[in-house]
Amino acid sequence: MLPRCLIAAFASLVAVPALANQLAVEVSGISDIRGALMVAVYDSPEAFDGGGKPVAAQRAEVGGETVVVTFSELAPGEHAVKLYHDANGNGELDRNMLGLPSEGYGFSNNGGRYGPPAFEEARFTIDGDTRISVRLR
Repeated sequence: MLPRCLIAAFASLVAVPALANQLAVEVSGISDIRGALMVAVYDSPEAFDGGGKPVAAQRAEVGGETVVVTFSELAPGEHAVKLYHDANGNGELDRNMLGLPSEGYGFSNNGGRYGPPAFEEARFTIDGDTRISVRLR
């Protein structure tokens, strides 16, 4: 009986942790080098399409025409990215009188030619370290 208890206790101590994947998001097309990029990573259509909570989010200062934002310890699987360039630092994606964005924005796979893409259009797979490119509009 005692050896089984010891084996079970030892096995719980050496359980294999989930893989810690890294995602690098390379953002290009930055025309105004003021402000910051606001980048969010989603892992479900419900969160991405419905305005839910991202699994990870970062604010990255803009220092040039291209910025790389890195996320660590993401679970493997399908993800999608939304981002915008908060050039004036007010914490919002500013819009013009017609409701169209007046600051740069983008999505993974550069989706959403005529409006925001659905998760299916913006999704990509994280399986190990992953790098994606997003061009601001």
